[in-house]
Amino acid sequence: MSLFLSTITDLICSHQVVSLFWLGWTARPEIHWIVPVLSALPFGVGFLLIFMALINYVVDAYEIYAASAMGATSAARSVFGVILPFAARPLYARLGVDWACTLLGVLSALMCLIPFIFIRYGAKIRANSKFCQELKQKKADNEKKQQRLWERQRSRQALEDLEKGAEHVR
Repeated sequence: MSLFLSTITDLICSHQVVSLFWLGWTARPEIHWIVPVLSALPFGVGFLLIFMALINYVVDAYEIYAASAMGATSAARSVFGVILPFAARPLYARLGVDWACTLLGVLSALMCLIPFIFIRYGAKIRANSKFCQELKQKKADNEKKQQRLWERQRSRQALEDLEKGAEHVR
């Protein structure tokens, strides 16, 4: 399973990194305008894949708190969406398109390590997390509660079946 996740992570990260380098080093007057514009295709694909993977991870990781976690990720994404454009203009003005995109590509490549860290050390991180332990306990309690409820319903059904059988005998 982790080999599969590693392969998927490689593909997602490569889309982002390749597109940033592509944009940075083809956005020049001597190169036709369509060449840097086409770098948006792998960037968009990578962005969508990362976004879908993030949604799945958050829902799987926070289970009964998934709605709250999704709200928190949406709020954080919105805050970054407001703040980061203020950094973009000075970044591109100081470094130029080529080196600014290269810097972002290198940062993206470094961030590609994060999923591998979670794959490798995720169990240990969750074991040391009080929140994860609380979530695990609540899940176990809910499963016990569901099991008792199911057993009660099954015994009621058995009693009803016995009563119906007794009525037919009379």
